[in-house]
Amino acid sequence: MFAPATDAARIRAEYGPEELRAMEVYSDTVTALHAAGLHPYIETRGGLAVCAFAPDGSLLVVASHDALPLQRASLSGWHITHVPEDTNCPSWRCTVYDTTPEDPDRDPPGDLDLDAAAEAVTAHLASCPRTVHRSGE
Repeated sequence: MFAPATDAARIRAEYGPEELRAMEVYSDTVTALHAAGLHPYIETRGGLAVCAFAPDGSLLVVASHDALPLQRASLSGWHITHVPEDTNCPSWRCTVYDTTPEDPDRDPPGDLDLDAAAEAVTAHLASCPRTVHRSGE
């Protein structure tokens, strides 16, 4: 049986200096995802992202363009995707929320409102046909 809290705790127990630093920088993002009923963790393989297990075991991935910058002041917007598993080429991908500017060098930064992002995640998971809805949840 999948236990998202246990899996997220296992990943966090293996954090090294890079993940701990990223956790400091994006603690508000982790807190917002946790408050939305998800189980967040920091992912640094292939670039920095904040990931969160949904109750059905699928993942929400918060990134920006390719990855989140470690310097938060460099964050020009973010996108949140919903994927079935943590792989480079998932079998499906839903774009949940996207505020990344088309051209970060010319366009103004996108909205970084965590309340709006968390609301988009919650609404998406409630309506996504790929999310496994269990009775009683």
